[in-house]
Amino acid sequence: MEDEAPTAKLNSSRESGHSTRKARFSSRRAYAQTFTASAAARCLGVISGVLTARLLGPTGRGELTAIISLPMLLVPIGELELPRALAYETSRVDEIPRPLIATSFWVGLFLGCLQALVLALALPLYLPADKLHLLGDSRWFILYLPAMLVMTTLMGSDQGKGSFGRFSFLLVLPTALYVAAVLAAWAGGVASPRSFAAGLLIATLITFAVRICMDWDAISGAKPEWEIAFRLLRRGVSYYLPAVAGLALVRGDMFLLVRLVPSDAVGLYAVAQAIALGQLGAVSPFLYVSFSAVAGNIEPRHALETLARHFRLAQLAAVAVGLLTVAVTPWVVRLMFGAQFGGAVATAWLLTGAATVWGMEQVLEFGLRAAGHTWPGIVSNLAGLVVLAGAGIPACLHYGIAGLAASVLAAQALNLAILIGFCVWRLDMPPRLFNAFHGDSIAQFAGVAASLLHRSNADRAGEIS
Repeated sequence: MEDEAPTAKLNSSRESGHSTRKARFSSRRAYAQTFTASAAARCLGVISGVLTARLLGPTGRGELTAIISLPMLLVPIGELELPRALAYETSRVDEIPRPLIATSFWVGLFLGCLQALVLALALPLYLPADKLHLLGDSRWFILYLPAMLVMTTLMGSDQGKGSFGRFSFLLVLPTALYVAAVLAAWAGGVASPRSFAAGLLIATLITFAVRICMDWDAISGAKPEWEIAFRLLRRGVSYYLPAVAGLALVRGDMFLLVRLVPSDAVGLYAVAQAIALGQLGAVSPFLYVSFSAVAGNIEPRHALETLARHFRLAQLAAVAVGLLTVAVTPWVVRLMFGAQFGGAVATAWLLTGAATVWGMEQVLEFGLRAAGHTWPGIVSNLAGLVVLAGAGIPACLHYGIAGLAASVLAAQALNLAILIGFCVWRLDMPPRLFNAFHGDSIAQFAGVAASLLHRSNADRAGEIS
């Protein structure tokens, strides 16, 4: 189904029509900023991961995971796609109403606190007997939930209005602060699961405070409105359904695997999956930028043309990084994991293909949501789940982890094909719009890459205001 017509409050800012609206942001500049932020966040994530593993050891690393994993998992599940709903709202107005920001803040805070309360009561049931000594640390870390949920919700307004300098800065800040906290704990001789969890929580709360200060005038100077809250939640839930279906498809292979193969095969698959999913950082900037660019187009045909253009750029990036990942996989496995993981190479190649297709599918699905089409993503992800379960189980039993990986690739390929088929046959979009391998698309991609390489630090800093 398609989303409801925009409200009268938003219509007032559109009377001049699409042709007279100026572009809210430069896509080339936005991609340069988000690519830089994604790369920085991933590099910092690798640093923090290596430090925590080496300083805490297997047992300490496991205790840290037990403390932080559940609140971190609940953020994407419990946010009800509010960031995307707010991004949609703010992308379609020239000036963001103060009540919209205030309402978003209070809705995010309410959901975060409600989930934190439920989690605090459920933790004694969740933690096994050998980890009950972590209950106290786990309970105070629950503060991460409302802080992160409010922060990601408000960042939706940055995405919607095209403030990708600010958005990118906030994307990197908590990881950078966490790395600093880990280094400080190491230097002070207090490295422990508790100190690292405290560092992550403090980093999140500082970023939360920074983001609140940026919109404090609107949050403190306007009252939340029920009509806005219901509109955000209604749109968020409509986006949430395909998001949940997609999450089930992405996590379904591991759910099946642990029940079908021995532990050593699960370990090989986990290594292959880690290698394959590492390339998704190249696609995430397209999710941020393309959603805002598509949602900001009032005229449906222009929105679809914008979607196709960003999809072609994402296709080039996904294929290029996927091919690079395939080429380096044997060396990565040998040098980083050891010869005992050599059996993961073929599976990693198949999962890399699946991740490449999934990255393209995500950009197309997010763009269709922004254009008002939410049900195709639900149908395509559920169809992929049917293929994964129907073909994955017998393939895994007969061919091992490579058979399951091949089923994941088939499921994601069907997922993408259904979305493209919807665009071609239901939206009358020419098939050539989804082919990136021609001169114009390659030239556009080269322009984005040039902007990324030559964007100066001073230029990025000037955008953060």
